[in-house]
Amino acid sequence: MPARLRCAAAALLLVLPAATAAAQPAARTVAAVSGRDALAVHDLATGQELARFPIAGASSDVQVTREGIAALASTAAGQILLVDLAADPPREVARLPASSLGATRPVHAYLPPEAGGRRLLVVLNDGEEARTPPGEDPADSSMLLIDATPGSAAYLRPLGELRLGRGHHKAGFSIRRARAVVSNIGDCARVLTVVDYADPAEPRAVRHFSAAEFGFDGSAPDRICDPTGRAGVALAPHGVGTSAATGAVFHFLTGTGQVAAVDAGADEPTLRWVRTSGTGGNAAKDLPGGAFMVVPQRSPREWGLRGGGGLCQVGQLAVVEASGPALAAEVPILYDGPGCTRSLADGPERFASPTYPVAAPDGRTLFLQLGTLPAPRGTAVESRWLAVFDVSDPRRPAQLPSIAVGAGNAGRDQAMTGDGRLLLVPNALDDTVSVVDVAGRRVAATFQTVPGPYRLGTFGPEGPSKPVGPAAPAPGGAR
Repeated sequence: MPARLRCAAAALLLVLPAATAAAQPAARTVAAVSGRDALAVHDLATGQELARFPIAGASSDVQVTREGIAALASTAAGQILLVDLAADPPREVARLPASSLGATRPVHAYLPPEAGGRRLLVVLNDGEEARTPPGEDPADSSMLLIDATPGSAAYLRPLGELRLGRGHHKAGFSIRRARAVVSNIGDCARVLTVVDYADPAEPRAVRHFSAAEFGFDGSAPDRICDPTGRAGVALAPHGVGTSAATGAVFHFLTGTGQVAAVDAGADEPTLRWVRTSGTGGNAAKDLPGGAFMVVPQRSPREWGLRGGGGLCQVGQLAVVEASGPALAAEVPILYDGPGCTRSLADGPERFASPTYPVAAPDGRTLFLQLGTLPAPRGTAVESRWLAVFDVSDPRRPAQLPSIAVGAGNAGRDQAMTGDGRLLLVPNALDDTVSVVDVAGRRVAATFQTVPGPYRLGTFGPEGPSKPVGPAAPAPGGAR
């Protein structure tokens, strides 16, 4: 372990209560919601706020462990806030520095599959892309590994850290080996990096995939990789998921429409990819069982970006068969739901775009959050729908009636309770959370929360809201 990490770990012994590892399951289901300057914990049955924890400025991902520890990436503060949701009332456990290497801006956090009896929390520090000249290695981008194994001597303390390429970053995890595939959105030499963390105190990069391996070798003007998009093509990897069927880690290159499949479990990791007709987005997700991956895309669309779509269209849903990989389907996403033929060109909903998808436990229904594109300052933007697709036949996805939720914008998150009964949607423009009945496909409740709710997670007797592993089980399988 680096000396700086050892010092930080020793200091944390003073603030980590010994009882944390032995926390008992919560008797009620609670929701942890982050927004501007605060993380609030609510009783999900009543909406009552149980506790509030201040945070400085912007924050991002919330991940919840099996024991009920919520980990929030406090982006502006450069910290990881840990809150015990199983305690009554919920209580703060610690605030960890997100880096010992000088990396900044923690954004995405993950709970990879258990490996060798050890559980981990992985945090990706984005840094500031603009501060690193093209072709140089950034000093403010990294991958931090934190011990999440109850009862271990290093429980909830940093273990190791690895520098990454130019951020923003996302990571997918092998289900066969302690390896991750990390995207570097602003890097042409290291579009994707395979990291081995079998020894989490000394994570190491074992393979980089460059832009040339995606066909952008500089041999022609349209074959030049340029993260800015001004002197070439921005590959912009920005969406990730793992197939439970093949074990491959999938990354969506949002600038080119390519969907990459990396076998990170092989001794020498390999790359395959398939091209889709859509671009833009921030997500890729396996359907339960992992035979198919769904990739929401921001174009073609009626208005903005490259256009090319029909009336009411705010993007498309691409479906990729994991075993190929092969493109299985592409269908339009309509803002108002199936059959919509109105133009969105004059309303704030023209900026609507698909973000994060999540499938019902039976694998037949896909819920697709609609956020918004970036817009000029002062421009009214909003989305008020949760799109729904029937994916019982993944080669023929069919859009179902949308669900009206509160007003939101940007990359809206969502979280499904551990039993798959409820889906929570943050409404950043209303300062509320919509609670959706998954089986009935309707909003069952709405409650007020912190200003600008952005990310959320749940914990209760049914367990945490997000799987510890990155791949969804087959319908009826265990989590």
